[in-house]
Amino acid sequence: MSDIAVVRLRQRVQGYELQLLAARRLTRLRTRMRLAAGEAPHDPDPSPQRGLYVEKVAQEVYESLLFTGSDNPVVEEIRRALSERVGFTVRFTYPPGEGLCLVRQDDRGARRLSSELQLRVRRLLWRITREKIDRSMLDKPAPVCS
Repeated sequence: MSDIAVVRLRQRVQGYELQLLAARRLTRLRTRMRLAAGEAPHDPDPSPQRGLYVEKVAQEVYESLLFTGSDNPVVEEIRRALSERVGFTVRFTYPPGEGLCLVRQDDRGARRLSSELQLRVRRLLWRITREKIDRSMLDKPAPVCS
C-alpha cells in the first residue's frame, strides 16, 4: 500500500470515529432531554407513531377521496376490493337533502342498501382502506438525506 493510500485510509477512519463520537453525544443528549422531561430514557418505539400516520392518511382517503369520485389508483383499488368482498358494486351517492347513501349496483339496476347493510359496508370499507394504506404507505424506509 502506498503512503498516500495509508494517509487516506487513516483520514477516513478518523472521520468515522468523529461521526461515531458525534452520534454518541447526540444519544446522550437525547437521553438527558427525555429524562429532564420526565419521559423514559430510551428512544420511543416508532410503531405507535407509524400507526398514527397510517390512521390519519387512511381517514383522509376514506372521507375525502372515496366518497367524492376520485380516480386515484389507490382509491380505485380500494373500491375494487370492496366490490369483491361484498359481491356487488357499491356506489356512493348524495340524494338531495340527505347525507351519504350507499347504493348497490348490479345486473338488476341500482338499489339503496338498508341502514344495517350500509353500516356494515362502511365498516368493511374502513378496514379495507386502513389495510391498504398500512401496506402501501411507509413500507420502505424514507431515503436518508446526506
